[in-house]
Amino acid sequence: MGLTVKMQQALEGYGLDLLFEEHRDQWLEAAKRTHTFVTVSFPPDSTIRRDDVAESMISMLEVNEELQNHLLLKKLKQKYWATYFAHYIVDNLWDEIS
Repeated sequence: MGLTVKMQQALEGYGLDLLFEEHRDQWLEAAKRTHTFVTVSFPPDSTIRRDDVAESMISMLEVNEELQNHLLLKKLKQKYWATYFAHYIVDNLWDEIS
């Protein structure tokens, strides 16, 4: 799936890009941990892709207080926001985590 222009515009339209920047270190640490988890959990010679990491981050983001508070403040109840945000995080931090 990966980050699309539609996803990016939706995220930026509701200030999730600002949330990302405000808590960049937190998202970087989470992305690094997730990348490590995927790397050790997948078969040894697997190529780890952005989508592998993003998909593994979604559950963590669904219960993340920073993200959930932002979504509540903006009255965003759709379930896809964690997925969009996971792809946004991974896309923006890929060079630092891979």
